[in-house]
Amino acid sequence: MARWPVLVLALSATLALSFVVVSAVFFVWPATDRPQHVDAIVSLNGRDETSREQTAVSLARRGYAPFLLFSQGAFRTTPCPSVPRVVVVCFEPSPARTVGEVEFASRYARARGWHSLLIVPGQAQVTRARVLLRRCFSGRIVVAPAPIPLRLLVSQVFYEWGAMAKALIWDRHC
Repeated sequence: MARWPVLVLALSATLALSFVVVSAVFFVWPATDRPQHVDAIVSLNGRDETSREQTAVSLARRGYAPFLLFSQGAFRTTPCPSVPRVVVVCFEPSPARTVGEVEFASRYARARGWHSLLIVPGQAQVTRARVLLRRCFSGRIVVAPAPIPLRLLVSQVFYEWGAMAKALIWDRHC
């Protein structure tokens, strides 16, 4: 009978370690890409909006794409940017979540015959954004995330677990 507490403790430790490892792989250090020339850059909205805007605008200024699709989703903390020699299209997704941003970008790309998109999510949002965009866009997807402030990382990881479950179960659009 004394083995039960040890087994419960070992199982709990294994589950906790598994949670940390999977969180690290999917949300803290997810698979990303080197920026590449594409048809358009898509800046997703989020709590770390200043970082996302700076990353997307910097990529556009460096000539990675002639178009920047800039989401002004639920947070609306950043005005529509201006980038010399780049067409900036600011939009309000419906719904005002990642799935709405991806659907808008995919429809816009399809209407213009684009075959490649570079998306700029927050670091913790990379895996979910890629999953959602793959459902809606058949072209080449490049993911170059904006850095997330360390103070937001833990809360964003927990948020992403719920958001990923929602994306996999309910947000089955496209």
